[in-house]
Amino acid sequence: MKVQWQVIVGIIIAILIIVFGTTNMGTVDVQLLFWTVQWPLIVVILGSVVAGILMVYCFNYYKARKKKRGAK
Repeated sequence: MKVQWQVIVGIIIAILIIVFGTTNMGTVDVQLLFWTVQWPLIVVILGSVVAGILMVYCFNYYKARKKKRGAK
């Protein structure tokens, strides 16, 4: 049952991100160390979301691995 709620919430969040991203189609200046590039705002938004998902996944993986080692 918990997984079903996670999937439903994930789908709702994905829809909100898509709607928010498509309404913000302008370009923005992004500074990367010494360079300045212009990217569409949707790329910046999706990149931030993907980076956040990866960080949460890595944290949960580390936490589960630590818990598994403690159980041995």
